[in-house]
Amino acid sequence: MRLSEIGDKEIIDIRTGNRHGQLWDAEMLFDEKTGAIQSLLVPDFMGTSRFGRKYSEMLQLPWISILKIGGDVIVFESTL
Repeated sequence: MRLSEIGDKEIIDIRTGNRHGQLWDAEMLFDEKTGAIQSLLVPDFMGTSRFGRKYSEMLQLPWISILKIGGDVIVFESTL
């Protein structure tokens, strides 16, 4: 699967039900030696305002916590 095919997918936490934007909103952290994806940095949204969603900080999402990449969403399970 190419990045261009998954960029529009919504990132959802199955444990809390929170939406963390689309993959285009995230940043990827790579292992410098292997080039493997280690984690994603996704917005940790606080809620909505009149002008759109606001976020307080970035949430680091380990790549191994991704459970499923589906047709419209990327589902992960957060650790509380």
